This record gives sequence, C-alpha cells and structure tokens, in this order.
Amino acid sequence: MKSVNSKPFTDDLDRVIESITNLGMRLHYKEARIYKMKNESLLMSLLNEVHKLFYQVISEASRQIIDPENKSVDIADHVATNDLNAETSYSLYYGRFQSAAHKVSIIISYLEEKVNENENFQNTLMDCHKMYLAERLPLLTAAVSKALNEIKEKHKTDYSVLFRSCGLFIMKVCQDEGNCFHHFFKHISEQFENYIGTLCQNLYDILRPCLISINHIEVLSELCGILRKEMLNDKITSNHFLQKYVETINQLLEDVEERLVFRTNVFFQHDLLGYVPSTGDLAYPEKLIQMENIALELQEYHRSESRASIISLESQEVSNINTGAVNNFRSYTGNSPADLHGMWYPTVKRTLVCLSRLYFCLDRGTFQGLAQEALVICVKTVQNAANLISAKKSKIDGCLFQIKHLLIVREQISPFQVDFTIKEVSLDFSHVQEAAMHLINHRNRIFSFGSNNALLEFLLEGTPKVKEYLIDSRKEVDKQLKFSCEEFITHASNLLIGNLLQFSRNVQNFVKALELRENKETILLKTQNWATPEQISKLISEAQKNIKVKVPEIQKSMQLYLANRETEFILFRPIKNNVINAFINTEQILITHKYSPEDQLLAACPSAVQIGILISSVSLTSEAEKSASN
Repeated sequence: MKSVNSKPFTDDLDRVIESITNLGMRLHYKEARIYKMKNESLLMSLLNEVHKLFYQVISEASRQIIDPENKSVDIADHVATNDLNAETSYSLYYGRFQSAAHKVSIIISYLEEKVNENENFQNTLMDCHKMYLAERLPLLTAAVSKALNEIKEKHKTDYSVLFRSCGLFIMKVCQDEGNCFHHFFKHISEQFENYIGTLCQNLYDILRPCLISINHIEVLSELCGILRKEMLNDKITSNHFLQKYVETINQLLEDVEERLVFRTNVFFQHDLLGYVPSTGDLAYPEKLIQMENIALELQEYHRSESRASIISLESQEVSNINTGAVNNFRSYTGNSPADLHGMWYPTVKRTLVCLSRLYFCLDRGTFQGLAQEALVICVKTVQNAANLISAKKSKIDGCLFQIKHLLIVREQISPFQVDFTIKEVSLDFSHVQEAAMHLINHRNRIFSFGSNNALLEFLLEGTPKVKEYLIDSRKEVDKQLKFSCEEFITHASNLLIGNLLQFSRNVQNFVKALELRENKETILLKTQNWATPEQISKLISEAQKNIKVKVPEIQKSMQLYLANRETEFILFRPIKNNVINAFINTEQILITHKYSPEDQLLAACPSAVQIGILISSVSLTSEAEKSASN
C-alpha cells in the first residue's frame, strides 16, 4: 500500500483529477457519467486517507504533550532565559509538533499547490487546519492562562512590569504558534487568526481588571508608553503572525487611555480645583527672601573657598555638579528663587507635570481638551492664591506672585506642539421667549390657513439656535497675565501718586458741578479748601516722599519675584509714565485754573524732567533702564 505522504500518492491524485476532468468534458460518451462518479468516489477515498493520516499525526503529537510524565513542565518556562526548563518546555509544546510536520509535509504541500484546482482539495486543507487548531487550542489555552496568572501573582504590586511581562509573553507565544503552524502550512488562514485571537484574549482578560485599581496618573501614563512604544512598534505591527495581538494591545491601550482620562479629570477636580493651600504655600515673600539669603550665603562660601590657597580638584568637581543641578531646575523666565521647580505653587507644578506626562500618552485631540481644562483651572487656582496673599501680605506681593506663576505657565506650555484651542457648542434660547410672546399676542392666528399662521411662525422662529465658539487656553493665560500686570501697575501707581490722582478726580468733579450750576458766577478752583496752593504743595510733597521711599521697595519686590531685568523694565515703565503724567496733569491744572505765579511757586510742582530725574536717582534698576532704552 502506498504511503499517503509520498510522491506516488500525489501522482495518483493527479491521475484521478485528470480522469475526472476528461470525463467531465466528454459526458456524452457512453457510461462517462458512471466512470466520473467512480473517480470522484475514489478521490474522496484518497482524501479520507489524508484526513486519517493528518489526524493520526496531530493526535500523536498531542498525546506526547499531555502524557502524565510531562505534566510538570510549564509553557511559561519557554520565555525564560538561561534556564534548562526553557528548552524542555519549548521542545514539549513546539518541538513535538514541528518534528511531526515532515510526516505530512508532502501531501499538505500538494494540497496547497492544487487548492484552486479542485474544491475538494480546498475543503480537505481547511479540515486539516481545523484539526490542527482543535488539537492546539486546549493545549495552549490552559497553559497560557496558567502562565499569565503566575506572572500576575508574581508582579501584582508592579503594574509596569506586569503589563510588560504579560505582553511579551503572549507576543512570544503568538510568534511561536505562527512558526509552528508554518511548519505544516504555508499560508495563514482565517481560522488561525481566530485561534491567535483566542490566545490573546487571555491577555486582555488578565490585564483589563487591573486597570480598575490603578488610580495614579503616572502609572497609567507609563502603561500607555509601554503599550504604545514597546508593543506597537513597527516591527511588531508588520509581523503577519501578530495582527490579532496588535488588535488586543490596541484594545487594551484604549482602555488604559480611557482610565487615564477619567483619573485625570478626578485629579483636576480634587488635586487642582479642590486644593487647599497651606500656610507655607502662601508664605510670600518670606520663602523667596529665605531662598535668596541661602543663595547669598552659598556665593559668599564659594568666594571664600576661591581665596583659599589649596583647593581639592575633587571638591571643585562636586561643586560644579551641584551648581549645574540647581541651574537645571530653574525656569528661563529669570533667576529668582521662584524659578526653582520646588518653589512653584503646588497647583502650577502639578498641572505642568501632569501635562508633560499626558502629552506623550494621549492622542492630540484628547490631550488638547484636557490641557485646555487644566490651564483654566490652574490659572484660577493661581488667582485664588494671589488673592489670599494680597489679603495676608500686600497687593504688590499678590500681583507679583500671580504674574510670576503665569509667566512660568506660559513658558512651560510653549514646547507642546499642539493647539490649545477647543470648540464648544451651546444652545441660544434668546429667541424662544420672543417667539412665545409673539404666539400669545397673536392667538387669533393659530388656526389660520396661510403663511401668517402664528403657530407655524413660533415653530420656525422659536427653535433654539446652535452656537459654536472657540476657547483658546493660551490666550486665556495671556489675558489673565495682562490683567494681572495692569492691576499691579494700577496699584503701584496709586501707592506713589494716589493723592495726586484723587486730586485730579476732584478737579474733574468740580468742573462738572460748575457746568451744571444755573448761576454762571465764576468760582476759582483755588478758593476750595482742598485746592489751595498750600494743600496742593502738601500733596506734591507727599507724592515725592512716596517716590523716594516706595519706588525702591516696589523694585526690590520685582527683583525678588521676577529677577529678569527686561521684564522688570517693561513692567515698571508704565508706572513711571503714570507718575510723570500725574505731575504734568497737576501742573496743567495750576495753569488752566488761573493760579497766579506766586501760587504756582508756593505749590512747587516739579516738571516732568525733574520727576524723571528723581525716579532715576532712587531707582534700583536705573542702569538697566538706561541700557534698555538705548
């Protein structure tokens, strides 16, 4: 009897197929149909022999694996490295099948070659696929499930290692299964894809429940990075054995991202919006003064060290490393102690750290929505903290605190290559009330036939309109920063020349009151008790005293918070202009309201040039202003 897995057997199949084909073309011959049916029956008998042989080979390989003597070997061992059990496990689960493949290699290759020539060949080949996978599925499902549970138990406290280990294990199993299948068949079938999908489902079933217990954003973002970069790289996605594996990882990645978005929203509400600052968080400017004193002490220490005759090279190297480490944690907005990462207000630090993690984990659209919400909340918390500092310390400290942290936020979000603009949709019901009133007023036309039917007009005009508008969180930061700067400038100006500004407002009110009087009798301004030359002189002297005392204080605070000469100059210039303009306006009032030269001399209002010289003489940043103006 001829062997099924041999060339003579395949030659017999060729002759039978040829006979069937020839008889099919000559059905008008006598008894051609009868002989054709006999040849078809013979073909089925031969293919049944193929069935039997393939089943025997596959069953024998399976029996060798599930033999009681081999039950102690675990498939998980085949992913281990430098372990004797790895070779034993691989030989057990794959070596037995691969060595059995040569027993059917000739006949299977023949069927794959002739699969398009005869439907029976295609059916037989598909049956072989089913038999192969039916034997492999129970073997691998139980082993893979057991191995994954062991990995989960081993790394149940470290989710990163757990996801990475389970993912790599299943990927190795899929590759090995593909290679084993390839020993029998040349082409992958849909049945094999479904089989691999079943194995990968074990991975999803093991890891998916773990996500419910993960609450930390840093852990979830790290899992996103592991899944996206390590398990979905180009080498893996292009492997035709791993398509179902890629689908499973994508599904798992979507679940991780969904959990990450949820926990991020919880983080926004609890850790940002619901954050209650401690006393230390609001200890401004004490924290900055303390850090500045420490920095001065360190400078003095290094200066004394440099004067020593002998300096250890090792000490110099350590000093350079420490100095570099401190500088690396500074923001580029200046050299203030507030630029140190550890000195940032907690909600600012948390927001920026959170966004830096999310940027590499989420798709652009999702990140933009979360970033927009985070920045809005962050700006709000900074504003609230500034208000508390203003109430506890001074308005100057509150404004500078807010300006500095908004500058930090604006600087730190600039590297994100995304659009911080999102589109929101709302319903406009403003026309509904008008349409309803129109309907009530024209009740008599509700049932009228024609185009002026009141009910029809209400349905057409009373429909809420959909409005779309864009929210740009970058612009919101800039808007709040501009508002903070204007508030600081206004408050600083009031500290210096608030009495002159109030005097100017009183003069305006006086002029308006005169215009409203029926009696057009001329009343001079200097006759008012609050506008006498002596009183004006007193106001001017007080303003000059404020300039001498408070300008250095304001600039010292600016240096402490901002520590950036250009920013300080830009922020102080409007204050200086306001002061000069206030004195110019006072001088104009004296001239316009007919103060005599003696009165003007008694008021002693300085000129704009004199005020500019005065401010420069007391300014801590006069040199910086000169260089900037040049």
